[in-house]
Order: sequence, then C-alpha cells, then structure tokens
Amino acid sequence: MRFLVIISFLTLAGGNHLLGQGAPAIQTKLDSSIIVVGEKTYLTVWVENLTLIDWPPTPKAAPLTLKREAQRRYQINGKIREGFRYLLSAFEPGIYKVPPFELQTSSGVVRSKGHTLRVAPVKSLETHGIKINGKVTPYLTGVFLEKTNPYLGETQDVEAKLYLSQAAPHLLRLSDGNVINIKKDGLAAWRFTTTAEPTGYLDYDGHQFAIYTFPSSINALRDGPLVLGPGTASATLLRRQMVRGGFATGSFTAKIDFPAVELDVRPLPEGAPSGFGGAVGTFSIEVRPLSLELELGGSLTVETRITGSGNIDQFPGPQLVDLNNDWKKFETMAKPSGGERRSSSGTAEFSHVLRPLKKVQTLPPYRFIYFDPLLENYVKKESLPLPIKITGQLPSPESPEEALEFLTPRERPLKVFGKSSSLTKWTWQIIPALITCWILGIAFRNKLKARRIASMPLREFENKLNEVTSASNDRVTFFREAARFATEHDATEGFKEIFEIRDAICFRQNPKPESLEPGEKKRILRLLKTLSPLLLFFIFASSLIQTGKGNNLPPKEAKAEILASMEAGAVKEHLHNLCICEKKLENYGEAALWAHRYQLHGGDSSKLMIGLPGFHARLPEGTEWLSRLPKWIYFQIFLLGIWSLVIAILTAWNIFGSKRKPLLVTFCVFTGFGLVIGITGMKLYPKGVSFEPLSELSVVTEKATMRSQPFEGGDAIRENVIGSLCQVKTTRAGWSKIELPGGSTGWIRQEKLSPIVESAQ
Repeated sequence: MRFLVIISFLTLAGGNHLLGQGAPAIQTKLDSSIIVVGEKTYLTVWVENLTLIDWPPTPKAAPLTLKREAQRRYQINGKIREGFRYLLSAFEPGIYKVPPFELQTSSGVVRSKGHTLRVAPVKSLETHGIKINGKVTPYLTGVFLEKTNPYLGETQDVEAKLYLSQAAPHLLRLSDGNVINIKKDGLAAWRFTTTAEPTGYLDYDGHQFAIYTFPSSINALRDGPLVLGPGTASATLLRRQMVRGGFATGSFTAKIDFPAVELDVRPLPEGAPSGFGGAVGTFSIEVRPLSLELELGGSLTVETRITGSGNIDQFPGPQLVDLNNDWKKFETMAKPSGGERRSSSGTAEFSHVLRPLKKVQTLPPYRFIYFDPLLENYVKKESLPLPIKITGQLPSPESPEEALEFLTPRERPLKVFGKSSSLTKWTWQIIPALITCWILGIAFRNKLKARRIASMPLREFENKLNEVTSASNDRVTFFREAARFATEHDATEGFKEIFEIRDAICFRQNPKPESLEPGEKKRILRLLKTLSPLLLFFIFASSLIQTGKGNNLPPKEAKAEILASMEAGAVKEHLHNLCICEKKLENYGEAALWAHRYQLHGGDSSKLMIGLPGFHARLPEGTEWLSRLPKWIYFQIFLLGIWSLVIAILTAWNIFGSKRKPLLVTFCVFTGFGLVIGITGMKLYPKGVSFEPLSELSVVTEKATMRSQPFEGGDAIRENVIGSLCQVKTTRAGWSKIELPGGSTGWIRQEKLSPIVESAQ
C-alpha cells in the first residue's frame, strides 16, 4: 500500500517558530533486513525540525538499488516530521551495507545510521497454494536467519515472510496474520507477529507478491545441530475480486505453512574469564550514580546500562571492581525491559545499591565481561572511576540512637512459684530407671551368651590342634593328623606342602615309621594355627578397614567411588560425603541438593550449608518455633481433644459411681490440652517454603535466572538462584513456577531443578 500524501500548510512565521523547538535530526527505518534477490523492501527516511523543498540527496548504494517511492509530511506536538520512502532491492545474494543519509543544515551536517541488508537466493522460498473457487492461488513463505552457525547464547534477528499473490482474479491482502506456531526445540524465540501493512513487493514467476514480514529474535539453548520450524499460522485474508459493475471485497481464513531452517550452534570457547555471566554479543557500558555526594553510612544507588546487540535479557549486570572492600554491595536488580524484544539490539538497565564503609574519593569502576562472536574472543569492559564526595562520620556505638532499647520497668512484681521438693522432682525417674536396669540386664545376659557361643569355635579349634600336637614324633602319623586337621578347616591355599608330604609318605605300601626333620613339626604347627577363627576374624576386619579408604582421593574420583557404592546400597553418610565432594568441585547447586537430602534422612546439614549460595530455609522466629513439630502432629492433638470431649460427654451420661470423677477429670484435661494445643498449633503454624516437608521441595542445581514469565524473554526477577530451596507450584512447556523461602515466585527451566526426593526409575 502506497503512502497517502498528507500536506500540512504552514505559514512562514509558524515555520520559523517550530524550527526553534528542536535540533534538526534524520533517522532511517528499514522494514526488512533480510530479503531475497529481486525483492523490494521499504527504506524510510524521517526528517525532524527541517523543511525540505525536495527529496534529500540519495547516497551511492551500488550494487543496491534505491528508488523513490512516496513522501509524507505532518506536524505533531509542534514538531515537523517529514518522511521519504524508498524501494531498496538487490540482484545478487550477499551481505550489503546501506549507506547513511546526510543533510547539510545551518548547524552542520546531520547523518542517519547505516543498515546491514542480507540478500538470500530466491530458491530459499517455498511455494504453496490456496484453493479459491476451485482454483489454486500461489503464495510463498520463507524463514531467514542472520547466521546459520551462531555461538551458544548468541541472539540474532530472524524473519518469517509471507508472499501473497497480487495477480488477477484474486488480489490478496493480509488482514490478520496472528502468531506463527513454529517449532523451536532447543531455541528460545519471541513471538512471530506482523502488521497488516506489507513491507515490500516481489516479481517472481509471472506473479507480483505483496510481502508481510514476521520479525523476531532467537538464541540457542544448547549447542549442536538445531532446527527452527516448520510452522503454521491461521491468517485472515482479504480478497478483492472483479465483479459486474466494480469490485467486491471479502475475507476468509487460510492456513499458512512456513518451512524449517537448520542451524549448527557452536559452543563457547574454553578459557572464559572469572566473572563471565553468559553475555554474548557486542556491548558498551554506561554507569550513572544517582548522586555524587552522600553521608557515610548512607546508601547510594548506581544505575548501569548495557547497550548493544546480543542476548540483552539473559545476563546479570556489571560488577563493581571493589578491590579494597570499601563498599557494602547489595543485590543488583534488572529493570523491566517494558515489552517483548523482537530485535537482537537494545539496552538492558540495572540498579545497584551500595553503602560506603569508609570515606573514599572515587566510586570504583564497573566491569562487564562478554563474548564477542565477531572477534570470537572474550572482552572485558570497565567504566571509568567517578569522583564522589562522602561526608559525615559513622555513628558511634555509644551514641543515643544506637543505645539498647530497654523496656520501662513496671511496679507489678513477678509471680512467685513454690519450690518443689527434690523427692517429688526425681521420684518419677524410678520408672525409667527400672526399665533401663531391666534392658541392661537383658543386654548383659545376651552378651554373655554371645561371648560363650563365640568362644566355642575357638576352644574346639584348640582341642583339635592339641590332637595334632600330641601326635608321636613319627613323621607318617604326624602328617596324617595334620592333613586331616587342614581338611576339616577347609584349608586350600598355602597348605599344599602338608598334603604333598602326606601323599608321599602315607600312601606307600607298608609305610615305615620315620622321625620328623628338625624344626619341621614346629613349622607345620605354626602354619595350622593360621586357621584360627580369631585370626581369620582379624584378617576379615582389616580387609573391611581397607575398603574404607578414599579420604585422600581427589574429589572427582571420590565422588565416582561413592556413587558406585550407592548402587549396592545407599546410606545417609553417602549423601553427606557427596555434598562435600560437590563443594570441592564448586558444583554448589548439586552440593545444596545432597545437603538437603542428607537433612531429609535425619542428618544435621547445618555445617554443610555453610558457604553454599542461594535461598535456604528460614530459621524459626517468634511463633515459628511451632514448626519444630510437623503440622500433622497438631492436627492429631486436635483430634485427641475431640475424642476426649466425646468420651467425657459419654462418661457424664452413662457412668456413675466412684469411677466417674477420675474419668471426667482425666478426659477433661485431655480435651483442654488437645483443643488448645491443636487449634493454636494449626492456627499459628508458619506458612511458606521454609516450613514445608523437604520431601515436597526441590533445589535449583544449575545457574538459573528466575523470570516473570515462562520464556527466555521474561523479565529477570533474580539473576541467579543456584542452590536455592524451592517448591514447584506449576509447570508449563519445559518451565517450572517456583516459590522461594520468603515468598518470592518466578519461572525457571525444569532441567535446572532437582527434587529432593528422587523419582523412581
């Protein structure tokens, strides 16, 4: 659709008045940055606070073609704004630079920004058809990327394009393109939407096509081969058809198909410097403190701005380079972007609160580290130190405002309780003492029995060995008894000599007695003593002690050994040790997970939690001490009170005599105790993640940004929540909505969460 020429008549005096309201400016807008060969897209030049008699000078753009198309002028809020629209096209595939426009004014030369135009071959388009009144009207679609081999995390512009036929008898226009439902496994992308205004035209295969562009931006969530698409959109089309006496316009809905495009995502290179937070692109940094003068002990808010092209919404803010620890630093908060970001270029703003710990002359620089895909290297950028004036002194501990807040003493004395006698105080312990003595007596008796049973094999062994020892000095008799003893005690390895000598001298015909060789009897008896049950026990125990080695192993090897031993049978000590290994390996999210699992199984994880990042369970304060007992116990106590009340009522109605009073007193006490404790516990029991059962909670095990919506472009609520305890509220399309201790909620990716209770495989 061409521009409507709207001319506002301005008087000379009025024009002179308007010129003084702002400096001359020139801007350019390119409707589509990726076209195919022969496609014409619109380039609009906007001029403000200038009155032009003719078109602005056209820069030399060869091999591109710039053709004048339409002009528009209007006045808004006292400012003159005039637009000149061109048709931009190219006839060879490639990447081209669109030069800036320049205008000579009384205050000097004003210059617009340049643009990059990517031109793809026509074969990149797919041909489809819409059946209207039995005839097929063609349409074309394509999906175009800036790069097909980006780096992991690199954000790039993408355009899905629809080409509608303008040939008779059906002249099609897009009334509502809706959102393209496009597959993007492994990719994060903004919604693909468009407007009802075409962004250009294409003459192809004897047809003229009006072009509608669906812009968006994408970035890869993992490296390797990925595919964007295919996709579909339900579009509402306007059809203008020639009829008798003129033209008729109608609308209908058609399904539009978009093709898929392949990417090969490269991983980021090794050697990322410390402080790299995942920023990929080309950026600049700007730092602005809200005040350059403050009092010592006061707070200073510093606003930082990252501008450039890249994954603007997916990295933490710059970090203060405070080498001397002169400042107390609070959490850096990202400001909302204010809507969807359909371009890889933009600005991310952050707010950082600081507090000086002593008087200094300058605010230290802020450092921002990113990976530049053009340079293929990591880049560090730092702002300049800013002079700052700090006045005043830190409050003295003895100053009135820091004094302890004592309560005003009252005249009412404390209630004095009678001192109970020692006899009454300790008498009740006779019962557990008697039970303990009874248990100790049983244990002592069992120990004597076990000792007697354990000593029986040893005495039997010694008796049988004495039979061998008391054998005569006849060599044949001695080795016959020694071989029999070894056989009875399952001797195999190391006893081959005894059996060989026995076979050699005992199985001859009419064996003759012969005397033992000197020292032979003593040596054989020493060998047989190694079959002692007590000695075998010590050998077995030493083998068990040796299997407990591994304390000096590197953390990675120790972790592998622990995981292997858990396959045979896991115990809670494994969980404790795995937490230590993960801390040594600096896998803090996994370390927090194992620490919470150790706590779930009854271990004390307080020492393990020291140094771990993230949001952990809050400690009980005030009435939160009630959480020392599970909530279900208070409910059971409440039920006890209800049952006691029922029994007390039945007792009052049905039981008479001497038993009535003690029963009523007992159950009335139980009723009061159950109702008061139960209702109080349930009513005042603290709410929140910190007081939920660990079996129902999860841990953030990977570096993750918590966002306001379940997609990568959602506003960042917290930059990193690794190691945090959380409860999953709901899940959606690979995202989980979590609640942190303290009540904060947001969305993170499901794969970055691990439940404390592992699911059954």
